[in-house]
Amino acid sequence: MPLIQIAFYFFAAIAAGGIGMAAMIAFGIRIPSFLGPAHGLGGLAALATLFTSNLKGGDATPTLAWWALVVFLGGFIGGMLLFRVLFKGRTPLAMVAVHGSAGALGLYLLYNAAF
Repeated sequence: MPLIQIAFYFFAAIAAGGIGMAAMIAFGIRIPSFLGPAHGLGGLAALATLFTSNLKGGDATPTLAWWALVVFLGGFIGGMLLFRVLFKGRTPLAMVAVHGSAGALGLYLLYNAAF
């Protein structure tokens, strides 16, 4: 399996965890303290996997894979700013939706590049 497909599955797993956390927020369930950092660290590891895949592909790397990397990086930085700096201790559902939308767009782009 190519590394770009592994990166896609990695991001999909991280997104599933994010959807779970968003559902917990929507239903008013307290999120365990380890889930947020685990989601962020998993996203960082997936970013590293995608970056490595893009670099190893050389000229054969699809342009969409680079765009997916940019979108995911924006979502990662946005998530760090939103949930570790601006809204520390509380998570507005609208901001979760913005963060999740960036992830969904990145997954769409990466899917089209990987498959």
